[in-house]
Amino acid sequence: MNITYKLSQDEYQKAVILHLNRGNRLVMLAIYVVLAAGIVFLGTDFSNTREVITNVLAIFFSIAFYMLFVRMISAYQAKSIYKKSSTLSHEVTLRVSGKGIKLDKKTNNATIPWSAFTKWKQDENFYLLYTGPRHFNVIPKHVLTDTQSKELEGYLKKYIS
Repeated sequence: MNITYKLSQDEYQKAVILHLNRGNRLVMLAIYVVLAAGIVFLGTDFSNTREVITNVLAIFFSIAFYMLFVRMISAYQAKSIYKKSSTLSHEVTLRVSGKGIKLDKKTNNATIPWSAFTKWKQDENFYLLYTGPRHFNVIPKHVLTDTQSKELEGYLKKYIS
């Protein structure tokens, strides 16, 4: 099966957001909330209502800033990586078979065996195929026919646990 596509900057940014949507971010946010609440709890004089309100607002705004900052940095980094990359903006042809996936790019030809992939995930727009914790290949779903999509998912379920 051959899949040919060209990834736009917007598509790449959406794929990075899909990559970042994982449980670790919620765990980190929960740890941050617990630490902030603990520090405020230990340092607050609960007989002073003004101090309690001020500290609760400080927690709220620091958590909101953290969440916004992480989202902005992620979007900026994805845009920067796409612009600096010599391969992301080129047309890609994937040849998917039982042996693995052969990538044909204008600047790079490589065959990746199924054993090199560690996991995969999908949403309504993309398939992400991971070769490491932060290294993944993006396959947009809009370039696949229903038959190709079913065949690809069959390979993914068979070869990637």
